[in-house]
Amino acid sequence: MYYEFRFYAVAPGRLPDEMALVRSVAVDGAPDGAAHSLWDRYGVPRPVGSWITLTGRNRPGFLYVVPWDSLDQRDAHLPRFWTDPLWSARRAELTGGHTLVNDIETTIYTALPEWAALRDPAPAAPVPGVHELRVYDLDTGTQPEAQRVLGAVDLPAAMSLGARVLGLFGMVLGADRPRLACLLAWPDIRTQMQAAEALDRHPDVVAQRAAEIAARGGVIYDRMDQYLLQPMAWNMPHTNLGATT
Repeated sequence: MYYEFRFYAVAPGRLPDEMALVRSVAVDGAPDGAAHSLWDRYGVPRPVGSWITLTGRNRPGFLYVVPWDSLDQRDAHLPRFWTDPLWSARRAELTGGHTLVNDIETTIYTALPEWAALRDPAPAAPVPGVHELRVYDLDTGTQPEAQRVLGAVDLPAAMSLGARVLGLFGMVLGADRPRLACLLAWPDIRTQMQAAEALDRHPDVVAQRAAEIAARGGVIYDRMDQYLLQPMAWNMPHTNLGATT
């Protein structure tokens, strides 16, 4: 599976309009009253989750994630949607001739094999709470080891402190490759804050960082963007982002 992360740096005061635009064309029925969404009409998969940013750069921010079976599927279906007259009309209606977003960052990730060992055993259901996106910048050639460390040490430690893993990904297309990303779900902000403080003291994490410094003179990833996210009730992510295998 491929996952397209679409991150919008929204103009001040325009967050409700941006969310309404995405919700109306990608999730709810089309503006012409049809039961399907505009994305359904063109074979574009519905987002597996939508969030607003609580912390992080480029706030206010809005993020949604689209699953693709292949990049060929994306190239075949998405461009047809952009030419739809109802899309143009809806966008013009909500933008009102004024700036809606200041910047759009599109990144495509693939699901990593390490995710399989971290899959949430809970039944498929919406996952509320406070979510967290971590994006790791890596040095060239370190991705295989960084994947192993995240899958075997850091994310299990986070899970022991209350996290649920929604997904673990490696960048395929985007700026500043190589990168890894993970999506975590916490039951509430207090649990996340307590875990953020405790994670660096977790004995497994401490031992892993010490081994990295001894072996390579530094830790395997020392640059990370971190966002706390509020999932939207109208497009709440499900267990394992809906993945079943």
